[in-house]
Amino acid sequence: MGNGCCRRFCCCCYKSQVISPESQPVVNRVKNPPIQREYSTKSPFTNISISKRNPLEFIEGYLNEPLVSLEEALQPFDGKIDQLSHYIKEAKTKCHYPSKHNLTRDESAAIYIYTMKWDHTCLYDLLQEAWKSEDRPQLKPWFKYFKLFKAALDKLPDANKEIWQETSFNERLKEQLSSKSPSLFTSMGSCSPSEKELQKNLEKHAGRKVIRVCYEGIGGKLVTGYTANSCREVIVWPGTKLGVAKYDADSTTGSLIVHLTKKSSE
Repeated sequence: MGNGCCRRFCCCCYKSQVISPESQPVVNRVKNPPIQREYSTKSPFTNISISKRNPLEFIEGYLNEPLVSLEEALQPFDGKIDQLSHYIKEAKTKCHYPSKHNLTRDESAAIYIYTMKWDHTCLYDLLQEAWKSEDRPQLKPWFKYFKLFKAALDKLPDANKEIWQETSFNERLKEQLSSKSPSLFTSMGSCSPSEKELQKNLEKHAGRKVIRVCYEGIGGKLVTGYTANSCREVIVWPGTKLGVAKYDADSTTGSLIVHLTKKSSE
């Protein structure tokens, strides 16, 4: 599969390592040279999952798609996602299966591959581009994958407590999160179930100005143990309407903490 470098989201540092084909299960062996894997220290919780428009508008009808294998769900991206067939095989080999939540192998692998991140064009990057486009034609090829991914999440427990994201400060996001915003909705993204985890990262970068978002009672799904990293992680599904409950600016650091709660649709 070439000498592509696979970067994974994770919360703690890992050393680069060479993974030999002989050390992998027989189903995943290849004749190519070993793949050099360099694990990233980047947190998966830095993409703030909000939108001013309801993202479900752009994917209406995805639940009518048939429930298919991961290979078939991602077939529209063959040639568009770097080394896709290899990473599908890896996800299906290494995903958490069987599980106490009764996910099928394809359902579990759909979560696993979403949390993998490798150089060039990976699934996560292409999917985030599609969400940001707010363009139904760009999102429509993902419908079968959304159906498979949602089927997996529906079997997992809810995260009923606070969940958190954090990103570098920017004025546009600050304005978007202000209490003056007429409407806010969740978009697809990953959150941490612990503010302390984000605080540890902030302490490593003293003086960094950030925007931290706390979601309360929005029903994210606990995917810890189903991901390609060691983080405790919650995935938020698009379409929950949000309201600003608390908006705190730190006069000392200039950072901002915003608490968002589920808001009933009018």
